[in-house]
Amino acid sequence: MKTMSADEIRKSYLDFFTAKAHALVASASLVPENDPTLLFTGAGMNQFKDLFLGVGEKPYTRATSCQKCFRTGDLEEVGRTNYHHTFFEMLGNFSFGDYFKKEAVTWGWEYLTQVLGIDAGKLWVSVYEEDEEAYSAWREDVGIPEERIRKFGAKTNFWPANAPEDGPNGVCGPCSEIFFDYGPDHGPDPAPDCDDYDGPRFVEVWNLVFTQFNRRGKNDLEPLPQKNIDTGAGFERLVAVMCGELSTYQTDLFLPIIAKVSEIAGIPYEFTSDDGVRMRRIADHGRAAVFCLMDGVKPGREGRDFVLRRVIRRAVRDGIGLGIERPFLADLAPTVAEVMGNQYPMIHDHLGEVARAITREEERFRATYHQGMNALETVVDALKASGETVLSGVEAFRLHDERGFPVDLTEDYLREEGLTLDREGFTAAMEARRKQSQAGSALEVDIFARGPISEIRGQSGKTTFTGYDEVAGSAKIVGLVRDDAVVSAVGAGDVVQVVTDVTPLYAESGGQVGDHGVVVGPNGRVVVTDTRAVEGVTAMIGEVVEGTLATGEEVRVEVDRERRDAIRRNHTATHLLHKALRNQLGDGATQAGSLVAPDRLRFDFHHEDGLTPEDIEAIEREVNREILANISVSTGEKTIDEARAAGATAIFGEKYGDEVRVVAVGDVSMELCGGTHCAATGDIGSFRILSESNIGAGLRRIEAVTGDGALEAMAADRELLRELAGSLKTRPDELPARVASLRDEIKALTKKLEQSLSASASAGPESEEQALQNGVTARRLRFVGPYDMKHLLEAADRLREEGGKIGAMLTAETEQGIALVLAATPDLVSAGFDAGKATGIVAGEMGGGGGGRPDLGRGKGRDPSGLEAAAARFVEILGAVQC
Repeated sequence: MKTMSADEIRKSYLDFFTAKAHALVASASLVPENDPTLLFTGAGMNQFKDLFLGVGEKPYTRATSCQKCFRTGDLEEVGRTNYHHTFFEMLGNFSFGDYFKKEAVTWGWEYLTQVLGIDAGKLWVSVYEEDEEAYSAWREDVGIPEERIRKFGAKTNFWPANAPEDGPNGVCGPCSEIFFDYGPDHGPDPAPDCDDYDGPRFVEVWNLVFTQFNRRGKNDLEPLPQKNIDTGAGFERLVAVMCGELSTYQTDLFLPIIAKVSEIAGIPYEFTSDDGVRMRRIADHGRAAVFCLMDGVKPGREGRDFVLRRVIRRAVRDGIGLGIERPFLADLAPTVAEVMGNQYPMIHDHLGEVARAITREEERFRATYHQGMNALETVVDALKASGETVLSGVEAFRLHDERGFPVDLTEDYLREEGLTLDREGFTAAMEARRKQSQAGSALEVDIFARGPISEIRGQSGKTTFTGYDEVAGSAKIVGLVRDDAVVSAVGAGDVVQVVTDVTPLYAESGGQVGDHGVVVGPNGRVVVTDTRAVEGVTAMIGEVVEGTLATGEEVRVEVDRERRDAIRRNHTATHLLHKALRNQLGDGATQAGSLVAPDRLRFDFHHEDGLTPEDIEAIEREVNREILANISVSTGEKTIDEARAAGATAIFGEKYGDEVRVVAVGDVSMELCGGTHCAATGDIGSFRILSESNIGAGLRRIEAVTGDGALEAMAADRELLRELAGSLKTRPDELPARVASLRDEIKALTKKLEQSLSASASAGPESEEQALQNGVTARRLRFVGPYDMKHLLEAADRLREEGGKIGAMLTAETEQGIALVLAATPDLVSAGFDAGKATGIVAGEMGGGGGGRPDLGRGKGRDPSGLEAAAARFVEILGAVQC
């Protein structure tokens, strides 16, 4: 095999498939856009869901990507096994009704054996037992020996597993996997009758899913008109194979991060030790936290925010187990950036923000941890006093839920005290809490999730949206969901999803956030804090703040108008921004994603280079010019062909049917869009770009505000100018001249100070001299004041010109620590003294290090309290010189 770094392997994969006419698609966010069925992006195919389903415009029929993924299904295995992770990358090549099994099989084999150079004799494959087409591709087209092709059942080689028999209904298909064989030293050959490759010898590196059926019932598989390929190649596992390692943690993706953990803990990393497991888990969780935070997830109490909080706290818990007494996890962020920054350069732009968020959460948890331990000790004391030996699961859950104290820490402590935990009781309490949380988040983890909303849809059909023409209206409740189940009535305090036959509330879609509002019935009231759509059914999510609501009741549904108006301003401004970008940068500056919220808009677009200040000013000016023109905004329904013929822009990722909604801003912009908009551009008020940044290879991001937000940004700028002018005792319009004048003054004063310091250093710092018995003179010079390494070296140059055997130690206290220089005259060097070697030893007394030449060494000490010990060590070294 070839020697390749992780970055080289990733690039080689993407290059290989782009050379085979695949569109290179950037990784989607870990937070799925426009897909309420997913908590996190957990597979490479997630962002192509619509194309697999044949929904929306198809910009290409082949694609390849390296997708950021996050899963916690095997959280307890992370760090313990060779390859389980929370955050990982999935290499993928996809076909949407284009090529099928033969090409997918032969190209996968070509990449592994020819590009990576993996020995073909070390690769085994599996196919679904009834899939003769895939078997033939491996046997006839690739030429793999029969004994290395195994036929397995639907549990192992069908997606979803056991779908023909057990479901769910919908898109499905057989799959074929490629395994790397680490050799007989790691296990025997697979038995002839085995139903999977089991054990550490074989590791799956490649999975081809052939989505070719629509399951309509038990073993009722209808062929799809469009057959697709979904390849998932485990990036971390491929890197391990190329490194000759069994564990993905023993590669350049993880070892630098683990080394940083080891350094912080002051404990050597040993793969087989318990501390080694902790270090690997910290490395994985620290990496995951950085990427989740970058994609907008914040530690919190519900949904994906709670998942991130749990991951961070598990890492901190392991740090406490390693004896790390201070917040440390944020220290890993720069190392993560070094390892992953080539593929995800935006890491470097957000390190400060990410580190602050991690530190805040760690500090919060450390306080929680100590409080939880005190509470647990009290509970255990009472348990012992009663003669019991088993802590109830309910009590352990109370510690977890109310104090955030992890159950595994509870178990560890109980074990030390000779007690046990009722795990079943704890699991039951956790499951009840999970169902309650899911009702508030309205999120499912399965990509084609079905549940209570589907049940309501089956009874009442889709929801009619009336919000384009009205912001309030009458409706009938056709469904209520509480605790992940359809119920007939809800009461005060319940977190619910309300489904009505019609609603003016806009459901999150196309980057536009869901509306807020109220649902008022004859006997109760719900405050809606989010609106989502699942399978054409709009769920208004909120809390019953008074009374009761029941299915079948007539209610009044009203939008939060002020918030809706702010969203409309930002959405219409987004269309103007898109057009201005293309006018200023070219037609390649197309939309790659967006967020339309009441307080801001975010627009991602394809462009290689960063925007100059002149670019940003021109774009901002163009948008504001269109706002001042107060251009009418019109909407209308057209067929998709009519809309295309009229020149309307379609955005990939949106769902377009035969009839589409076209939003036109005069003759400036025309896009297919289902969102809510202003009646005229003048309603926007004004537009202001806050930031422009890089978010990935060939991808840029603009964040902007409109209306009140733009006015607030302008007011903040004005206040800042006033403060600056006041501090500099001038007028705002005179600030440039005043700053230029101050710059000249500072330059002159700096030069004068340098001259003064150099003269002072030459005139004499605090000095001590000691004649040693071997004829050597030890001289100590302490520079007190604003001196640095430069001044020490100037003084050392003059000292080395003196005659005799003289060794000098020069120090100065700086903001970075103790600056240290050791200097020796030529006669002392001739006698065998080496200043460079001595510097490292002397600096070590102050917790630092250094080195250099025999006549001059330089270093730094971190601990000023070790200065006297360092001086004594220097004299000891000089005294040992044989003259």
